[in-house]
Amino acid sequence: MSNRRLIFYDDARHYHYYVYEPPMSMREATATIDAVAGTGVDTFVWGFGVGPTVFHDSKHADVFAAHLDVIPDVASWRGYENTMSLINRGCDPLDVMIDRAHEVGMNFIGSLRLTHSSDPADATNAHNWQFKIDHPEWVLKGDDSPNRKNAFNWIYPEVRAERFAIAEETLTRYDVDGLELDLTFDPYYFEADEVADNLHVLTDFIRDLRRAANESGEKRGKSIDIGARVFPTLKANNDAGFDVETWLQEGLLDFVVPNVYSHMPIDPDFPFEVLLDLARARGCEVYPAMGSVLGANREEYAGVDYYRAAASAYWSRGADALYLPWFPWPIGPEQRQILSEIGDPDVLFEKPKRYYMAPRQDQCVRFGYEASLPVQIDAGADASPATVCLTIAKDSAEADATMTLKLGESTSHDGMSVSFNGIELSLDDATYTTYGYDYSTLELQLDWDHLVDGVNELSIAVLSRPAKLSSVVTLLGVEIAVDYVTPKQP
Repeated sequence: MSNRRLIFYDDARHYHYYVYEPPMSMREATATIDAVAGTGVDTFVWGFGVGPTVFHDSKHADVFAAHLDVIPDVASWRGYENTMSLINRGCDPLDVMIDRAHEVGMNFIGSLRLTHSSDPADATNAHNWQFKIDHPEWVLKGDDSPNRKNAFNWIYPEVRAERFAIAEETLTRYDVDGLELDLTFDPYYFEADEVADNLHVLTDFIRDLRRAANESGEKRGKSIDIGARVFPTLKANNDAGFDVETWLQEGLLDFVVPNVYSHMPIDPDFPFEVLLDLARARGCEVYPAMGSVLGANREEYAGVDYYRAAASAYWSRGADALYLPWFPWPIGPEQRQILSEIGDPDVLFEKPKRYYMAPRQDQCVRFGYEASLPVQIDAGADASPATVCLTIAKDSAEADATMTLKLGESTSHDGMSVSFNGIELSLDDATYTTYGYDYSTLELQLDWDHLVDGVNELSIAVLSRPAKLSSVVTLLGVEIAVDYVTPKQP
């Protein structure tokens, strides 16, 4: 088992090569590592770029936008010029990042995407690459999804060989501690009706990569991990052509990252237990991805109390490490505080937390990640209540807990009943607040003894509504703020 606890991902682009004016200085070349150095981050994952192309001096992959004589936007122009400014000085950007990570005591894992939805006919797209442009005959015919239509079909050995050469080069030329296959970005590898017949394709690819990693590790005198970003449920993985059960049973992977490629909301209940059960039996570690935003439309980034709660829940549910695929930028004092705390359950002990029920996102639902909210609450004395569950990591004998319900189409004239873990709560001292006609909140105090360590159940019934009001009350959000009974500064 590794000693990894907190893993930070940087995609090389949005907060790095796209934002600095060329030529890139050596300080800027390692800025994203330096921004998190000295926190709890012990492993740095560097995405090689858009996917088909890279931001380093590969012998098997194109440098980003290298196929273009004229680059159509400033971000892409900066990305290309910054990469070449380092290469032309004799500095391979990947070596520079690896060396810096090791200097500050971090593991370094490279992350390679295996697919991309660029249209081979769109030769002026900076996200395209020459191999795709030259071989439109190997792309998927597709369904209604433009991503599936333009991705390469992995039944062709030439397609697999192109990706394998880049992966193998990473293992043999560079001093990485591991390689991550980012399978969940544009996860279309086969025609929709041919996935089940081709489950062996990616399995064979990963078998070959496992052998290459073992051989390179023996020569270097170190182990080189192979991991993969996968979906949180077995069905979603199988539907994409990922035979994760076989990969784990054969010991092909050292770690998996349950993940959905979207701006995931922070969610203490993000599902990963199924993969835990499979992985543990084979010595594979599970690093569930942690979301970063609040709201279905990423209205804002989560603050430190939300991260503390989600991290505590992940640890209590058995995560081997926390993986941060997206994180607020720039890295300021609050972000460094988050990174310094969440990787250690002992540091999180009795610190204020805010447990948040994540809303449903269509992109997440497509790939097996269902959230409970929003949920409509039927009205009437005989109507069934709406029931949702949320995980609490109960790490202290004493604490104050306040629950806030966010309600749509609600009025203070509704007759309501609220129960927590089967215990009906008094609404006499509850605080009801309206926010225009968008939503209202109902704030209630919870008895700490009524909360359980693990899954808690909340039920809400609308017993009656005003006579002339026909709309349906919707539970939009649930938050539980926990403040511990500890000595305070005077």
